[in-house]
Amino acid sequence: MPLLCFTPDSLPGSMPNCRGTTIGQLSSRNEGPSPEIIRQKENKWLEMMNQWDRIMQRNYGKVKSYSRKGIPASLRSRCWPMLCGAIANMEKNRGQYQELDKAPGDKHWVDIIERDIDRQFPFHEMFLSRDRHGQRDLLSVLKAYTQYRPEEGYCQGQGPVAAVLLMNMPAEQAFWCLVQISEKYLPGYYSPLLEGVHLDARVLTGLLKRNCPCAYRHLKKHGVDPLMYATEWFMCIFSRTLPFPLLLRIWDMFFSEGVTILFRVALILVRMAIGSSEKTKKCDGQLETLECLRSISQKNLREDAFVQVGDMSLSEREVEKETAIQLEKWRKERPDLTFQPRSRLHGARSVFEEAEREEREKEKKERRGSAISLALSISSENKQRRKKSVDIRGTLRCSPQSTEILDNQQDLRVSRVPPPA
Repeated sequence: MPLLCFTPDSLPGSMPNCRGTTIGQLSSRNEGPSPEIIRQKENKWLEMMNQWDRIMQRNYGKVKSYSRKGIPASLRSRCWPMLCGAIANMEKNRGQYQELDKAPGDKHWVDIIERDIDRQFPFHEMFLSRDRHGQRDLLSVLKAYTQYRPEEGYCQGQGPVAAVLLMNMPAEQAFWCLVQISEKYLPGYYSPLLEGVHLDARVLTGLLKRNCPCAYRHLKKHGVDPLMYATEWFMCIFSRTLPFPLLLRIWDMFFSEGVTILFRVALILVRMAIGSSEKTKKCDGQLETLECLRSISQKNLREDAFVQVGDMSLSEREVEKETAIQLEKWRKERPDLTFQPRSRLHGARSVFEEAEREEREKEKKERRGSAISLALSISSENKQRRKKSVDIRGTLRCSPQSTEILDNQQDLRVSRVPPPA
């Protein structure tokens, strides 16, 4: 991976957030941490980013801990792409986004994307009109993805995800982050059949049964399937559900720890809505239950209410175990199912380790190729030497001088034979 050097002077300028305010404006307010504390956090992250490979190899716990405490707003444009492997992917594919952006694209997908763009955060200053750079960049990123993965095309859930990325970073980085999310973090979420979403809805049911039995029984009683309420949560990574400051904190942890964070947040939201017998009494029916899940009070969606996300007992291993159980059940119901979630990577460490494995494999292939080339070269040289030797012998046999030399050699060999006793 390339070594990137970051300093406080290289921090990005004003980048609008979901509410249309800029990082500079947020920092100047009295609310939240003081400028001194913010600068201390920035310096810690900069120090870690300047020795990224070593930290990821030896002390990933430090990355996870810092991500749970929140990435400084001024550094998200660099930290998110580093965490998810977008920077490394971009370096390996230099110029590819520009080529995809210049290409006209599939008219079918472009028309659908253009119709959807106006729906993405319409009150945000970046996306107020087609003349704003936000809508232009959003069209470019989504169109580029349809050409990068033509077998998948465009999915509406990618719109808000790409929009949030663009609020925090330039278009090229946003594109490669979208690629990593779609292929590594949430494979199958944006495919034509949405297999990844269907599977994770089943996984959520299993996790609710163990972690929130009251809500599980209520949902089962009224026939409320997770697909009815959690599809938008998962596909949009809560970008249409949570207040923006909280959303950014959740995404910080998501890029660090992967899909486990989505399940933890989903469990907290369900508990908030119907996690006790008192709450379930207020929504006695399917429609009422769905309304409770979809309209959780904003006053409850505070950052301090979600501090437990990082400390919840739900682990990556538990998620993997429940995924295997639900996948087996699903395959029994659908023998023709071909979806395979093994390609899913659980956060930054898994992404980093995969990149290292690929790099080692590449080096191994290069060494093997060099060894084969050397062997072929040596073999070719030996063939040429043998051919020259044969040509010389043939020339000697055909000349009168060589015939005399050969006769003399024959006489010498005969003279060396001892007489019989």
